[in-house]
Order: sequence, then structure tokens, then C-alpha cells
Amino acid sequence: MANDDESELRAFVDAWRIASERLEALRREDLRNVEASHHIEALTSAFEATLAGPVRKSSGLVEQQRIFARMTDAESLSPRG
Repeated sequence: MANDDESELRAFVDAWRIASERLEALRREDLRNVEASHHIEALTSAFEATLAGPVRKSSGLVEQQRIFARMTDAESLSPRG
């Protein structure tokens, strides 16, 4: 019985080794055929959209921390039951 388990395990490992080699070949092929100009154009549009709005004076992190602090204070005051 142990021999059967070992051969199943070897077959499983071999199947994943072959699959990983094929997946790596596909990944490399995809990278070779990528249309960079399309992605650059999309990123450029996204970047320009961020410049179109008003300049923010804060990232909102300070307000977020203030909210978290209030939540922590409220939790410490609530009865646990």
C-alpha cells in the first residue's frame, strides 16, 4: 500500500512540474506579446484624471485615525457581556 501512495505522490509532483514549466512558457510568451502602448495610454489617462481635480491638502489619514480613536474609545466604554 505504501508503494502505491508513493507512486501517486510522484505522479502528482511530476504533473505539477510539467504544468509549472508550461505555465512559465505561457507567461513568457504573454510578456513578449504585450502591447505596452495600450497600457501606457491607459495609465496616462488615469494619471491625467488625478490632476484634473482640486488639490487636496490632506490624504485623509488624519481623519481616519481620528475615527479609529473614537471607535477604540467607544469600545472601551461599552460593557462586555
